[in-house]
Amino acid sequence: MNTTQPQKALPAPTFTDRLLEIGIKYKKQLTALFIVVCLAAGGTLFWMQKSRVDQTEASLALAKITPWIETGDLNRAMNGEGSIKGLNAIAKTWGGTPSGNMARLYMGNILLSNGKTDDALAMYQSFKSGNKDLQASALAGAAACRVQKKAFAEAAPEYEKASETAESETLKSMYLAKAAESYSAAGQPDNAAKLYDQVIKTWPGTSSAGMARRALLRLSGAGVQIPQI
Repeated sequence: MNTTQPQKALPAPTFTDRLLEIGIKYKKQLTALFIVVCLAAGGTLFWMQKSRVDQTEASLALAKITPWIETGDLNRAMNGEGSIKGLNAIAKTWGGTPSGNMARLYMGNILLSNGKTDDALAMYQSFKSGNKDLQASALAGAAACRVQKKAFAEAAPEYEKASETAESETLKSMYLAKAAESYSAAGQPDNAAKLYDQVIKTWPGTSSAGMARRALLRLSGAGVQIPQI
């Protein structure tokens, strides 16, 4: 009689067994990966801490020169004095921080007021902000540079974009009215009339709407067909 017992099937490996197998088989690779992950995490933490420190320093530096900006002492605001950094240095030193970024917007405004349109345009175009009204202000600043250069056809769509970007209804109406004004100066009265009409109908109670009504009357007097107000 055959006394040989049938061989039992081995149980299927569990998830834990598979993890242990992988750990043994790829021990060197996993150790290296763990080191890389630790270094990356440490680097991220260091960068976050450095960013906070940089922003604090940039914010304090900007606060020191804010009185000069408010009183119109623009030369000192731009270049600083003694140990106090001006906007130029703040933007170069802490350009990646919110306060360093704001320094660019201030510089754009000052350069534009001094007639340095190309330099101002560069500042406005380098400004990036999650605050929509501030970003709209930079777009409008760039458009104002085009106006100073009498490039009205280029200024108009930039003002339109500023109006679309802004959250403030007052800014939206003002920038769209400026876009219409630029189209008119560019010899595109039909586009101007369309935007003036939009300002009046969308923001009827604003000062921009009042200005738009007067502008439409002038266009009508010049023979331009205007929408019914």
